[in-house]
Amino acid sequence: MRKQQASWLVAVVLLLTGQGPHPGRADDVANAPHYRLRASALACFVQHREIYKAASGEPIFLLADQCPPKRPPSLLDALTNEGPNVRLVDSAALDRLVTLNRAQLVCLDRLSVAASNAVVLFFPDACRVEPAPAPR
Repeated sequence: MRKQQASWLVAVVLLLTGQGPHPGRADDVANAPHYRLRASALACFVQHREIYKAASGEPIFLLADQCPPKRPPSLLDALTNEGPNVRLVDSAALDRLVTLNRAQLVCLDRLSVAASNAVVLFFPDACRVEPAPAPR
């Protein structure tokens, strides 16, 4: 029962904060869910993936502005000082919170990302990274 409550809480928090994978736009390949990140944040996740693998439970929370983490992150870390950001989702906004299941986390073992200020799209289900299209 407690696991269901935690999953429900995560879903509500992601909905209220506008976080979580972008559902994809019509011009995205197969409308696959993805995250918009700076390449430097994704490179940090890849470099410190063992810390994230040590996290207990699922999903695993990766915070773009807190990488590398001092310890495996938790839901509390993701929610600290966070209030609901009720807004229309801006397709050009960067994601701060990345949530991955264990299978998606293993994908980080196969990625090679150079740290830069470039914006990339990370497709965790397909384990793929692409340059983000220029904003319209």
